[in-house]
Amino acid sequence: MFQVLMADKISYDPALTKLWEVKREAEKLGLPESIISGLQAVEDLFEAREVYCDGKTSEPSDALSKLMKDTMEHPWQQLFNEGKTKWNISTRMLSGNLEGYVLKFLVSASKAKRVLEVGMFTGCGALGMAEVMPDDGKVVTCEFDPYLVKLTRTFVDKSPHGKKITIVEGPALNSLNDLGKKGEKFDFIFIDADKPGYCDYFNVSIKDLLAPGGTIALDNALHYGKPYLKECPDDEPIKRFNDMLMTRNDVYHVLMPVRDGIMLVRRKEDMNG
Repeated sequence: MFQVLMADKISYDPALTKLWEVKREAEKLGLPESIISGLQAVEDLFEAREVYCDGKTSEPSDALSKLMKDTMEHPWQQLFNEGKTKWNISTRMLSGNLEGYVLKFLVSASKAKRVLEVGMFTGCGALGMAEVMPDDGKVVTCEFDPYLVKLTRTFVDKSPHGKKITIVEGPALNSLNDLGKKGEKFDFIFIDADKPGYCDYFNVSIKDLLAPGGTIALDNALHYGKPYLKECPDDEPIKRFNDMLMTRNDVYHVLMPVRDGIMLVRRKEDMNG
């Protein structure tokens, strides 16, 4: 995972990361206080924008607040050390309230009744989307870690909307292929799983699983800035996916700079009327 850690700070934005580096170097060199304070003012602007966006976004439901709190407080490092999880889980995998509301708006606006999620974590995205779906709506979410499957079931079942959520355990690509063989179709598909699998997950989804008029959203489409940095190799997973998407003439796509980037994709035939 590409994360930039600086003085215990982590950012999705490489511009902020570079700012931290420059500020630390300026402090080491003993540059004038006016320079240090100026750099701090820029850092404060980054933080103020994030805080402002969060503050102007609707509050999560009580159930989602509890889920996010429990996720943040869960002993992930201990569980990994004990071999109970398949990888060292980071709480930054949590969709969070701002991105969660983006998903809720997309699902609600499209009047989706069947949603597919690839990569569940602790169910923040799945439960948020389920909350804005009708009683007969269904969220199918795929997760390959057995520990997360069991834990998330207990989290979402604390909400009345948990009954709309079906968890499919196993490798994501196998799960997608199985759903396709069963003829399952989905109005909205959210992909937020291992990045090397994005091309495969997308190709199966748009070919076999996306219903007419449907939308696919993919998280981490900016991947900590890696795809647009000059030193980024061509085989970086998200760069490879984004470049692949540009070669298709059957879809429209837009990359939104929300959190770590959300790529939205729809078939041209669905948007051209």
